[in-house]
Amino acid sequence: MIGIILGIALFMFLVIIHELGHFIAAKKSGVKVLEFGIGIPPKAFKLWTDKSWTEYTVNRIPLGWFVRLKWEDPKDTEDFNAKDSFIKAKVWKKIIILLWGVTVNFLFAWAVFTAIFTRGIKPISIIPENALAIESTSYLMPTASFLEEQGFLSGERSDVPATIAEVIPGSVADELGFQSNDTILSINNKTISSITIWQELQRKIGQNITIAYERWDELLTTQYQCPDDSCILGIALEGNNNIEISPIQFPFPQSIGAGRREMGAQTSLTFNALGTLGKNLFSFDGQKVNDSLNKLTGPVGAVKFGDMLRQSGGWIAFLAFGWIISLALALFNVLPIPALDGWRLLWVLVQWAARLKPEKYFTIEWYLNVIFFILLMGLGVYIIFKDLVQFWGVNLPFMG
Repeated sequence: MIGIILGIALFMFLVIIHELGHFIAAKKSGVKVLEFGIGIPPKAFKLWTDKSWTEYTVNRIPLGWFVRLKWEDPKDTEDFNAKDSFIKAKVWKKIIILLWGVTVNFLFAWAVFTAIFTRGIKPISIIPENALAIESTSYLMPTASFLEEQGFLSGERSDVPATIAEVIPGSVADELGFQSNDTILSINNKTISSITIWQELQRKIGQNITIAYERWDELLTTQYQCPDDSCILGIALEGNNNIEISPIQFPFPQSIGAGRREMGAQTSLTFNALGTLGKNLFSFDGQKVNDSLNKLTGPVGAVKFGDMLRQSGGWIAFLAFGWIISLALALFNVLPIPALDGWRLLWVLVQWAARLKPEKYFTIEWYLNVIFFILLMGLGVYIIFKDLVQFWGVNLPFMG
């Protein structure tokens, strides 16, 4: 329960600092903030009203926070055309207000990564070689070859049995029923080891594989259809006794650069994952869509994985994972998808460049935002429900 509470608290904090960015930018830009809300409407009750008549409220759906600016109803011509309305603000002020939430996420992430690298941390996950379409240059999620290149890995890697140390919650391995201390023996009758397993899995992308493994002297098998873009089980193998990973640690001045580099690496990893996800979701291939939905995880899965990291890697690993999530959410939020900040920024630029009257373009934008907000909320509820089902160990026929 401690891990769950801490995970929820961290997730809520990440959302709060994002919305505080919008809040502060709007206040400083002279745009009236009508409401700063905890949760999503309908409203449950009001906490208080400040001197500028901003209401602080608690809402009935406990998913995040929000800031409501003065501008949202073109039928209310008095508010819509008021001098302190978002619509009437200068374009550069609108851009600052829309981007400041993401900017705060980035600044916090940079500060946390800098502090972590000054303190020293072991990688929270080792990415298998050639598992991604891009090369990972992340210190927190590196490949073994990158660690070796940077001087943080010593010793000679040798072939040892592929014994599972941990199974990532909600992963393919978790769904297939793998457990810690299982030893994977072969893939499609080809014997593998701790080194060759990753290369063999990459050769089986898009194919059906049969995995033979041993559990307490009992020989078991399972099958899995690898997607067309990857073949990753989601397991961590027991460490090789000949290998030693040094903590990622730098003097403070160098940590600042390492933190900036980590942000760039995480940005590349996030957009690579989002690109693969979008490609599969819009492929109109039922199997790809189903596989992509099953891979998605939300707050519940993130909290569970974060708690696992806290227990195995300590508080530093927990904080590192939290700000990786913060950065990923910020990057997702700048995509030009209706209801997200990136979409609103795009419409602000279109309206400014085309000199469109607010009343004409706003109605279209409003309806698109509402439709996609409902879709995103529906997807979010599905992901949370799926994570809870997996957390409780319940098998449902319509959920992969």
